Amino acid sequence: MKEVPLYNSRIINTYVEYLKKFYPSIDVSTILKNADMGMHQLEDGGYWFTQRQCDRFQEILAEKTGNRNIPREAGQYTAFSKASGLMQQYVLGFVTPKAAYTVLEKLYPQLSRASILKTKTIAPTKIEIDAIPKPGVVEKPYQCENRIGTFEAMAKLFTAKFAHIEHPLCLHKGSDICRYVLTWEETSALHWKRLKNYAFLFGFILCAGFMAFFRPPHWDAIILLYFIVFFGISNYSMRLEKTELLRNISSQGNAAERLLNQINQRYNESMLVKEIGQATSMILDIDKLLQFVMESLEKRLDFDRGMIMLVNKEGTHLVYRAGFGYHLDGTPEAQEIEFHLDKPESRGVVVETFRQQKPCLVDDIKKVEDSFSNRSLDFARHMDVSSFICVPIVFEQESMGVLMVDNI
Repeated sequence: MKEVPLYNSRIINTYVEYLKKFYPSIDVSTILKNADMGMHQLEDGGYWFTQRQCDRFQEILAEKTGNRNIPREAGQYTAFSKASGLMQQYVLGFVTPKAAYTVLEKLYPQLSRASILKTKTIAPTKIEIDAIPKPGVVEKPYQCENRIGTFEAMAKLFTAKFAHIEHPLCLHKGSDICRYVLTWEETSALHWKRLKNYAFLFGFILCAGFMAFFRPPHWDAIILLYFIVFFGISNYSMRLEKTELLRNISSQGNAAERLLNQINQRYNESMLVKEIGQATSMILDIDKLLQFVMESLEKRLDFDRGMIMLVNKEGTHLVYRAGFGYHLDGTPEAQEIEFHLDKPESRGVVVETFRQQKPCLVDDIKKVEDSFSNRSLDFARHMDVSSFICVPIVFEQESMGVLMVDNI
C-alpha cells in the first residue's frame, strides 16, 4: 500500500503554503524533490501522493524545521490556504459548523483515500468523528495530528475560533480507530439571537408583573422600556448576523474566484490540447507545426516566453527550433543558444531533463549556474531569466527535445 496513491495534492499544497509564510528561509523545492514530489503535481488538484512520498516529505520537514507540531499547525492553516479554496466554499455553504461537520463523511474522500469517516451528533455544539483505516493502509501519527488540525480549522471558518478536540481513541495507541470528539463555541450572532427570544418572552412576563404593582400612569413607561431593551437586543443581534454573513460571503467569493480561475485554466489547457492535436494532423511541415504550437502556448498558457529545442540529426546538440517572447527590446536571438549532448560532463538541467525524461522546475537559476555553459549562462543573464520550467518531448520512449517556458 506504500505505492498506492492515497493523499490528495491539496494536503501537501497546504503544507507548502504554510511553510512559505512561516518558514520562508526553507527551500521547499528541495524538500519536494527529495520526497519524489513535483511542484507541477501540487498545482494539479486531481493528483494523489503515496504513503511513501508523504512519509518522506514529513521526515525531511521535521528535520529542516525542528518543529514536530507542524502537521497539526499545517492542518489548522487549512482555514486560510488557497489550496483548499474549493473545499472552503463547499463547507461555508452549510452556514453552521454542525451542518459542515456532518457532511465530512462525503467530503473527506476528496482529500484522503486512506480512511473512512463516520460522524455522530452528540449535542448542538458537539460531534463525534471516527476515522476508520481502509484494509492494508498504515497511517503514521503525523497524519492523525494533521487531521486534528484540519477538524479544528473547520470551526474557525464560522466562529473565528478553533474547535476544541478530545482524542480518546487512537490507532497509534492500540485502538482500531481514531476517535475525535469536537466541541465548538456558538457564534455571537446565534448567542444574541437566542438572547433576543428570551428577552421577548421574559420581558413580556416582567411587564405584566410590573403592571400588577404599578398604577396605570406608569404603564406607558414600563412598556416603552420593554420595547427599548427588546429592539436594542434585536438590532445588535441582526448586526452581528449580518457581519457574519458578510464574512462568509466574502470567503465564498474568494473561493469562487479561485474556482473560476481554475475553470479558465482547465479550459485553456483543453483547448491547447485540441488545437495542437488538430494542427498535428493537418500541418506536415515540422517548422510550421512547431511555430503553431508555440503560438498556441503563448495564447493559451500564462507564460511570457517559451521555446522548443530539438536534437539535431547527429544527436550531439539540442538546438533552437521555435519560440515566442525572445525578440523584445533588441534582445539577442534565441537561436544563439544550444546545449551539448555529446559531452559526458554536460549535466545541466536542460540536458538532464532530455536524458532522464523528467520535467523540472528551476525556481532560482543562481542555484544551477554551474551546470550551464558560459554561452548559455550569458544568454540566460542577458534575458533576465530567474526561473523556468523545462519538460522533455518524448515519442515512443525516445527523447526528441525539450520545451522550456518562463515569465519575465
